[in-house]
Amino acid sequence: MNRIAFAAAALTITSSGLSLGLITPAGHAADDEAKIEARVGSWGRNCKSAIADKFKAKTMADVEVTLADSLRTSIDAGEFSLADLKSNGLSYNFRVHHLPGKDPEGYCNTDGQGNVDEITNIHN
Repeated sequence: MNRIAFAAAALTITSSGLSLGLITPAGHAADDEAKIEARVGSWGRNCKSAIADKFKAKTMADVEVTLADSLRTSIDAGEFSLADLKSNGLSYNFRVHHLPGKDPEGYCNTDGQGNVDEITNIHN
């Protein structure tokens, strides 16, 4: 996805006088990127809690959750929008450490509201 950055000067009146700032349409994209990153963190915590509960993890530190690599690449490249996030949700990889037997690992998916809608252990 190509982005064209456009900057325009803006005059701002503050209590200390006048200042010249920049207004960029890319600022809107940056705002969306910040919203996406906030949801990545928040929804990742939702997955982590659901996984800890499902697999009876001893502590939250025993649950490792990371955003799926291909999804991270798409977000970083600007190919995944806030609209995509709202319609598709997010997918995380997980691993639970320190449990008897095989450490559960797999993926956790959220819907477009951040609700966990699937947890799959690849060892089953």
